[in-house]
Amino acid sequence: MSYSFFIHRIIIIFILNLKDKEIMTKLNDLFQEWNELNIKAGESMGQFDFTKIKEIRESQSKVENSIYEVLKNNASDDLLKILPEECGELEMGYNTKDKIFYFVMLDPEFEDEEETILLAVTIDLNNKVGLLKDFKIED
Repeated sequence: MSYSFFIHRIIIIFILNLKDKEIMTKLNDLFQEWNELNIKAGESMGQFDFTKIKEIRESQSKVENSIYEVLKNNASDDLLKILPEECGELEMGYNTKDKIFYFVMLDPEFEDEEETILLAVTIDLNNKVGLLKDFKIED
């Protein structure tokens, strides 16, 4: 193997690492923006400023859609089969400590059951997509 082959390979690895860092930064920015909007929405709720809440929710919805697209691009084929096309029907949450974003939905396996069973599809800053079955929403 030639010297130029190794240089070429190092350049490719560098570019891929740079791209991963850009995506991680973008996700981190989106997570922070969503959280800030969520805090503002809570403050506006306390003031009963429903016009402001509507504006905030529209902005927050755009951020959610961007995060959801990254999630779908990194999800397994099995997971893609159960995910809705758009995230509008899902509940969202963000774990600020672990920097994990949650998309919560009814578990399709238990749709006909009386008890509500939830599952959460998660994405972290490393684009790792996970599935949490029998998800419980904690206060």
